[in-house]
Amino acid sequence: MAAKEKRSAARRRTGHAVLLATTVLSTTLVAGTSASADPQQPGDAAGKLRELAKRAEVVTEEVKQAKENYAAHQDELRRAKADTAAAEHTVAQARQRQEALRGKVDRLSASAYEGTPLSNVSVLMTSETPRALLDRASALNVLADDKKSALDSFSAATSAAENGQRQASAARDRAAKAVTEAGKQRAQLVARKKAMDAEIAKVRSQYDSLSSAQRAEYAGPDSDVGPLAGSGAAIAAVNAALGKQGSPYVFGAKGPSTFDCSGLVAWAYRQAGVSVPAGTQSQVGFGRAVSESEMRPGDVVFYYSSASHDGIYIGGGKVVHAPTEGQNVKVADYRSIGDVHSVRRFTS
Repeated sequence: MAAKEKRSAARRRTGHAVLLATTVLSTTLVAGTSASADPQQPGDAAGKLRELAKRAEVVTEEVKQAKENYAAHQDELRRAKADTAAAEHTVAQARQRQEALRGKVDRLSASAYEGTPLSNVSVLMTSETPRALLDRASALNVLADDKKSALDSFSAATSAAENGQRQASAARDRAAKAVTEAGKQRAQLVARKKAMDAEIAKVRSQYDSLSSAQRAEYAGPDSDVGPLAGSGAAIAAVNAALGKQGSPYVFGAKGPSTFDCSGLVAWAYRQAGVSVPAGTQSQVGFGRAVSESEMRPGDVVFYYSSASHDGIYIGGGKVVHAPTEGQNVKVADYRSIGDVHSVRRFTS
C-alpha cells in the first residue's frame, strides 16, 4: 500500500512539472510573438521619431552653414579677381606714364653727360655781362626745374607700377586661395548634404511607420495666437511668424508656405526688413546676447548644446517656432521645447 501511494505521489509531481513547463513555454512563446509583432509601443515610436528628427535637424543646420561658407568664399574669389583686374590696370597706366616720360629723362641725362653748362659756376665763368648772367641763370633755373619735375614724375610712375604689381600679385594669391577654400567648402557641402538626406530619410521612414492615431498625437494641437500690438522690426517679425501658424514643417524650407526652425526666423525677420543669416549656426552669432530674464518679444531663443533649433519669443513665456517633421508652426511654452542654449536680440 505504501508503495502504491509513493507511485501516485510521483505521478502527481510529474504532472505538476509538465503543467508548469507547458505554462512557462506558452507564456514565453506568446511574449516572444508579441514582441516580434510589435517591437515598439506607441510612445517608443514617437520618442524614436523625435530623436531622429533632432539628429536630422542638426545636420540640416550644418548644411546651411556649409552653404553660407561656400558662398562667402565665392564672394571672396569675386573680390580678389576684381582687385587683381584693378591692380593690373594701375600697372598698365603707370607703365604708359613711364614710357611717356622716359624720353624726356633720357634727353636730360644725355645733356648733363655731354657737358651742357648746368651749374651756376659755369654760368658765371662764361657770362660776358651782368645781363647775360641773369639771362643764363634764369634759363638754368627753368632747365633745373624741368629736370626735377620730369624725374619726380618718372619716379612716381615707377613707384605706382611697382606698387600695382605687388597689389596684383597679392590679389592673385588671394584668388588662388579662395579657389582652394571654395573647393573644400563645396566638398564639405556635398558630404553634409548626403548625410542630411540620409538622416531625413530615416525620419520620414519612422514617421510613415506610425498609425494615424500616433501621427495625430505626435503632431499635437495647433495654436491660434493673434498678432501683438506695437511697432518696430521685432514686433513685425513676431507678427510675421504668428501669421504662419499651421504651416507645415519641412527640413531646410525657408518659406513662404513651409518652414524649418531657422527658415521661419530668417523669413519673419526679412518681412520686418532685417537681413538674418539662413541657419542657426550663423544666427546664434547674430545680433547680441541677452539673458532669459531680459527677454522681450522678437528675441530669438536657441536650444540644445548644438544650438540647432530656435524660435521667436512672443512674450508671456511663449515662443512661435517650426517644431519638427510632422508638426506645424505653432506657439509653445519656451521652456517646454528643450534646454535653452542662448538668447539673441536681432534689433536695437
